[in-house]
Amino acid sequence: MARVAGYRRPSTLAEALRLLDRPSTVVLAGGTRLNGEPRLDPVIVVDLQALGLGGVTRLGDGTLRIGAMTTLQQVVDDDDVPVALRDAARRSEPSTLRAAATVGGCVASAEPTSELLATLLVHDAEVVLAGRDGVDTLPLVSLLLDLPRLEGRIITALTIDGTGVTSAARVGRSRADRPIVAAVARRTGDGQLRLALTGVAATPVLVAGVEGLSPPGDFRGSGEYRLALAATLAARALEAVG
Repeated sequence: MARVAGYRRPSTLAEALRLLDRPSTVVLAGGTRLNGEPRLDPVIVVDLQALGLGGVTRLGDGTLRIGAMTTLQQVVDDDDVPVALRDAARRSEPSTLRAAATVGGCVASAEPTSELLATLLVHDAEVVLAGRDGVDTLPLVSLLLDLPRLEGRIITALTIDGTGVTSAARVGRSRADRPIVAAVARRTGDGQLRLALTGVAATPVLVAGVEGLSPPGDFRGSGEYRLALAATLAARALEAVG
């Protein structure tokens, strides 16, 4: 658990970014990830709750904007959100944590088993990042390859293409467990295919297939086992979207 030496609750994004320039400051979104991090040095948390970064907005042409402080439970409950993303949010955390955990926090954590991130990837998610030098928008797939880019910046929102047909397949030790490997596939409105996998790399990845993957092994399965699972689950998910 993080040792908190100070607490700040800025009322503007500019103030929050100034605070993040100071040593030992970290962003506090829902708190579910920060509280679980093993930190030796005390930190000053910058709470984003007063910045109005929550909620889901339709932008037209099937595009949705999801505020970074939108909780997973809000995603689950929002009928405008694609069903596959709502299901992934529901499976991400137990109900006691979904009311606190945020979409932005899940992106920043970049957990390798996150089916939510895999689903965002196939929905062509883009991340809006605010920094002292301005606001950038970049594909989620690019951010996951360059996580140090988050240093001193704040995720304010994500945009996704909510159209198309999406399906997921997964294998875990139990129905309640995080998947050892999961595959999420989407056929876009114009017939293109997207495929993302979890449990085969340091973060969820957008792939064209399983060729060239070299999954790490752990106590839940060897690299060879994970690769075999990825091939089987990818085939199932792709078949389901036609």
